[in-house]
Amino acid sequence: MNSKILKYGIIICRVLNFNNFTKKMQLQAMKKTLLVTVLFCLTNLVAQNKIAERVSELQSLKASFRPISVLSATQNTIDSDVNKVVSDATLATINVERINEIVANRYETIELEIPYQNLNIAVLLYKVNPFAEGFHVDTDKVKNISYQKGVYYRGIINGETNSVSAFNFFNGEFNGIISSSELGNLVVGKLDKVNNQTDYIVYSDAKMKVLNGFDCHTKDGDNATESSGDFNRDITSTKCVSMYFEVDNNLFVLNGNDITATTNWMTSVFNEVQTLYNNSGITVSLKSMYIWTTPDPYEGIGTSSGDYLNAFGNTTPVFDGDVGQLVGIDPEGLGGVASTINGICTQNNYSYSDVNFSYSSVPTFSWTVQVITHEFGHLLGSRHTHSCAWNGNNTAIDNCGPYALGSGSEGYSCMTTPATLPSGSVKGTIMSYCHLVSGVGISFNNGFGPQPTTVILNTVNNKSCLSTDCVTSCPNTVTNITTSNITSDSVQIAWTDIGSATSWQVSVRPVGSNSVWNTATTNSYTATGLNPNVYYNVRVRPLCAGLQPASREKIAATAAVNYCLDTPFTDTGGTTGNYTDMQSWTRTMTPYNPGLKLRVTFASFELEENWDFLFIYNGPDVSSEDLTLGGLTGSIDAGTFDSTAADGSLTFKFTSDQNTVAAGWDATITCTGTLGEVSNNFLDYSYYPNPTTGKVTISSKDSISEVTVYNVQGQLLYNQKMNELITNVDISKFATGTYFFKLKIKDKEANFKVLKN
Repeated sequence: MNSKILKYGIIICRVLNFNNFTKKMQLQAMKKTLLVTVLFCLTNLVAQNKIAERVSELQSLKASFRPISVLSATQNTIDSDVNKVVSDATLATINVERINEIVANRYETIELEIPYQNLNIAVLLYKVNPFAEGFHVDTDKVKNISYQKGVYYRGIINGETNSVSAFNFFNGEFNGIISSSELGNLVVGKLDKVNNQTDYIVYSDAKMKVLNGFDCHTKDGDNATESSGDFNRDITSTKCVSMYFEVDNNLFVLNGNDITATTNWMTSVFNEVQTLYNNSGITVSLKSMYIWTTPDPYEGIGTSSGDYLNAFGNTTPVFDGDVGQLVGIDPEGLGGVASTINGICTQNNYSYSDVNFSYSSVPTFSWTVQVITHEFGHLLGSRHTHSCAWNGNNTAIDNCGPYALGSGSEGYSCMTTPATLPSGSVKGTIMSYCHLVSGVGISFNNGFGPQPTTVILNTVNNKSCLSTDCVTSCPNTVTNITTSNITSDSVQIAWTDIGSATSWQVSVRPVGSNSVWNTATTNSYTATGLNPNVYYNVRVRPLCAGLQPASREKIAATAAVNYCLDTPFTDTGGTTGNYTDMQSWTRTMTPYNPGLKLRVTFASFELEENWDFLFIYNGPDVSSEDLTLGGLTGSIDAGTFDSTAADGSLTFKFTSDQNTVAAGWDATITCTGTLGEVSNNFLDYSYYPNPTTGKVTISSKDSISEVTVYNVQGQLLYNQKMNELITNVDISKFATGTYFFKLKIKDKEANFKVLKN
């Protein structure tokens, strides 16, 4: 590390105000805190700043940064609405003529002057293109609407290489954010007042009198140690992540029910988001937008961010982008949530953000940028900085989360004493909760921080579904995978493709196994040769040249040979492993004889409490009576459930959320009723002897077309096709135990078990 940087960092850190110290703290604890804080400072001092590098490059090329002033500070003006929300703000009026000049001329580089607190801040900006090739805006009424793009810039405060800034210009208006260690996040925007066109505000979000209560509901789950590693500031992503936004109707209304105004707002936000990623060497691009101009299907869908996330995933399973986000304004400040950590190239590539448009008349632009950037950070691979998963030893980068939220919150188990917190002059990073800690906050110029940046870069660069330019793409347009005609050894698969694909790849493999792909030229596929009573991952993706798109997945379970013969029933992890995140599957079990009734008896049961659930329905589908009265969850004695349905069936539905799993369950399926009371689908056959030491003779009134034998683990041991009225099966070489026989007679199945002595 450069000695001057080290010396400068130590000088800065020496003057930090350690508010966590108390008079009773011992010297050892003080030394530990000092060391941690010094390291935190130095981490930020050497952080990548690609935008400053670009400005320096342009200066070395003698680029002319045209001086432009577009705001005039309003002297001696007091706005009571503003004063209730933020202190030390500067009010100003816009020079519309100069704004329109920028839009008309689209200057490559400018030096923008922004008045704040009796100072004029000079910002060096260069023009950028936030859009991917083929960018389009759709609404619920019209596709690919005509949109006149604004002029978008990013840069730094003149002379401050650790600052970052982005501004957006449209006819008659502009907005932007300037971020530095001294200023924090300086927001420049139009006051949210009726018919206002000229009155603007410049303020630091660190001086807001109302709390930024953004709470991310993405769970980091079970710890996966992230190596601290060495951070090379020259590394950039070799691949590009394209992004999709769906804008809810509430935001459309707040933008004056105007499609252009809504698109201007969203593209402005994205330029700020893209600037933060670009500053860390991470390439992202805006591919498409969708605006709800009429009441959307999300309004009032639930009371948590997870409810809106799930509704988004169900409503828009396919979108034009590598990752997507529903952006809305919903009651109660729901925060944000990503469907998983590292969702690129999976079907869990979406997120949700409940944003702020304004507070009173003050535009809360930086809060919106923060939540959107943060949730995409999860999809691109990063955990929270307070997660016990960093530094190569399952510790946290900072303790802002548990310090603000208390015991039981994420990161509390590895919280240090005293808490590891950045100072108010250093502030936190994008993936932190430091905005919840009074006097600390988050400053955008800190970016993601070295370790989260490294994780995101590694994630992006290793994804096979991503292109290098955000132009070449192969989105998975497969929807609605269905399974039918499920037997003990086969399953029929069908799907809908809303795109133009004419061939697909299909994989049907036991859960936990690697995919083995087969090509299908129609949107249906029959998987055969499967084992009974086994969970399979059904995966479908379009066939593309050069890219491997994310697959759509569905879990399906084959039928047991005979559910009445003490059939094991577990979660997808079996008796020794855990189930996995983001599962949603349904399976129906029916006794082979309609006079019998199924019974499930649980020997053990453990799910993540109040997040993962098993439902049991008294019949052939989920419309039947819910025997669990709202689902089984947690670590409980689940007991026994009996079917009273006419066909004796039970239907099981399991759901797990995006993080944290458990052992699942171990149960046995049996039958109640008496075999002698019912017919066997009018099949007239017999078998003997039982028990046996060798041969089993089977005779039937009608021709036997196939005999199959399985052991209790469901493994296929014998299969023979024939056309006989009498056949013999030799099991003399089988081990002592119970074996399941399946017959095919007249296109019907019959099942029985034989004991081998």
